[in-house]
Amino acid sequence: MGEEEALLRVEEFKETLSSEASDRRVVDAKILHGSCFAIRDDVHYALKDEIATEFSLKVHQDIFVVGSAKLGFSISPKKRYRLFGDQSDIDIAIVSHDLYERVWHETHEYMNSGAYWHNKREFERYLAWGWIRPDKLPGGPTFEFTDTWWNFFRSLQQSRRYGPYKIAAAVYHDMSFLTKYQMGSVASCRDEVKGE
Repeated sequence: MGEEEALLRVEEFKETLSSEASDRRVVDAKILHGSCFAIRDDVHYALKDEIATEFSLKVHQDIFVVGSAKLGFSISPKKRYRLFGDQSDIDIAIVSHDLYERVWHETHEYMNSGAYWHNKREFERYLAWGWIRPDKLPGGPTFEFTDTWWNFFRSLQQSRRYGPYKIAAAVYHDMSFLTKYQMGSVASCRDEVKGE
């Protein structure tokens, strides 16, 4: 899909914000369900299936393409309404209590060993919001999960089965944390639309 389609999606999204009062319903309809802008439906499914297989997850329940790859444009405050393009990422939200707990426990053991990493405070801040950003995890050979994670997602990009885009993912403890995070972005967009 091209720029014209993405611009139409921006206008449709703004109209939805004007006509639908519930941020949760906007998130459900526009972000968590429906077609994906960046990739065709069959490719969308294949990507989710490959991730599900790697981490023993459920395709339709645990994995969501979000962000500009899903919508055709960004709703994050720093990139608001920037269209999806060649330099964009495909962002994946993985919702898995088990995977979240696994990483949390491994990180806890790492901290108990006396190890330190420079993103520790940022990692803890996101953990308090119910999600794990792998770019905030310890790096290097002393924390194996990080290397395994990045190697897998790099291999998805290098395969080019899902386009030339970087594929990045975060892990959410449960759906309520993912939904609340997305609702915050939708509410911010709504405030902006009201001000126009």
